Amino acid sequence: MTRTPYIKSFSNGLTLIVEEMPTVKSAAYSLIIPGGIVQDDPSTVGASIILTELTAKGAGKYNSRELSEAFDNLGARHGESTTSYLSVYGGSLLAENLEELLPLVSMMVRTPHLPEGEIDNIKNLLMQDIRALKDNPARRVINELSARYYPSPYNRPSVGDEVGLAKTKLADLKTNFQKCFSPKQSILSIAGNVKATEVTSLVESLFGDWSGPSVEMPTLAEFPTRHMHHIQQDAAQLQIALAYPSVKFGDTHYYASRIGADVLSGGMFGRLFIEVREKRGLCYTVYLSTSSTALSGVTLAYAGTTPERAQETLDVMLKELHSVKGSVTEDELKRSKANIKASLVMAEESSSSRAGSNATDWWWLKRIRTLDEIQDGIQKVGLTELDNYFSAYPCDNPMVVTLGAKKLAV
Repeated sequence: MTRTPYIKSFSNGLTLIVEEMPTVKSAAYSLIIPGGIVQDDPSTVGASIILTELTAKGAGKYNSRELSEAFDNLGARHGESTTSYLSVYGGSLLAENLEELLPLVSMMVRTPHLPEGEIDNIKNLLMQDIRALKDNPARRVINELSARYYPSPYNRPSVGDEVGLAKTKLADLKTNFQKCFSPKQSILSIAGNVKATEVTSLVESLFGDWSGPSVEMPTLAEFPTRHMHHIQQDAAQLQIALAYPSVKFGDTHYYASRIGADVLSGGMFGRLFIEVREKRGLCYTVYLSTSSTALSGVTLAYAGTTPERAQETLDVMLKELHSVKGSVTEDELKRSKANIKASLVMAEESSSSRAGSNATDWWWLKRIRTLDEIQDGIQKVGLTELDNYFSAYPCDNPMVVTLGAKKLAV
């Protein structure tokens, strides 16, 4: 049975989404605020990450320890994070405690203390994360690929920039806060064993008089020309990552892209796993994924192998990506549809999943896709629709980044 979320747009620009799930005992929330790393000044890339973390270090009537204890006393699993586009606050708890939790979230985004004494601690943790990339080549090669694939400022590293983090001062954070922490275009999505009328009244009392400016997303410039890049590093393994365009979120071929990715990388039956690892034993890890926003979509593939087997690994990966059109069988299509539908069924039972997906839908589409709509979209994809997707978004001239002791060729 399809649930229809309740949606209310407040006069200050905040959108509230409530999905009532009477069969669960939990409640979850996802508050997304426009901003993110793309809004940082070029000289302080990563300031938005520090700011989001700093809002948890005391707010309203609570100092840092008291605020943390207040969440813990409610049994809340919560956190805050920063993406390229957004500051995100989310969590879950027993539905009966939601009324006590939302005031804490309101304080964090409206009246944070922003204590200067906590900034260096946050910087140090972020710096450690950046330096840890040297010990995690699989993660590093994906970061290097993103930096080359996307145009500025959408190519900024998700962990921030060492120079930018070091330069960030309290004044920069306060400027970011005044610029980005606003109800305009912000979305508060709640799902669980709640009543929409009660939640609306509570949210209006907590956020109704919130005010702030509009935040404009930077224009997505032309993408860089795709080339092959090699990063020399003495290592026992060689990392391979490649990317090429895919469909935007919600556009034609969107559901076909989901199925296509599953055909190529759906667990032990994915073609890349079978051809690269099982048949030839070229590597231990190989996968492919697609991600989409309303701005752009991308297909990303990765493999980690030895320098001796790296060239063959890349060759086989590209061969499979080039030859998939027209070769997918009915059994593969059926299996991929079943995999995706199973994930949807599990998501339907999770308040956290519903809160998050509803917020994402509204952010990019300004509407909520029902589960029936999504399942219907998947079901309508046949072999012809799948081939049309592979024709529209072929693996032609991908951006390839390799990291290791040996340079490869396409």
